Amino acid sequence: MKFTQEVWVAMMAKYPPGTPVAGVVTSCQVFGVFVKLDELPDVTALLEIIHFKINETAPQRRIEFPTDYPPVGARVEARILAWSLRPINVRLTQLSHLDWIHSRWLASRNE
Repeated sequence: MKFTQEVWVAMMAKYPPGTPVAGVVTSCQVFGVFVKLDELPDVTALLEIIHFKINETAPQRRIEFPTDYPPVGARVEARILAWSLRPINVRLTQLSHLDWIHSRWLASRNE
């Protein structure tokens, strides 16, 4: 699907960084997994390996591909980390220590 700038900006406003989302893993790559989001099925969503929940629960553990990755078809929960214009996609995170970034970003929008 092609997105106009107006539609893209509206989606970014509706789903700002920190917004909880859920979806299904559609592809597993060494660098992370692609997720088809329930709320935004036409937007490519990428959950990179550095943002996997396992990094929070076992930070010193080496993550192995593909055994430690959510498999294709698995449901995952995450939060929007950032929107990217090139390539057009949304980046996800499962790490809670990024909450302060999202809170700061939302506060700056309300000033």
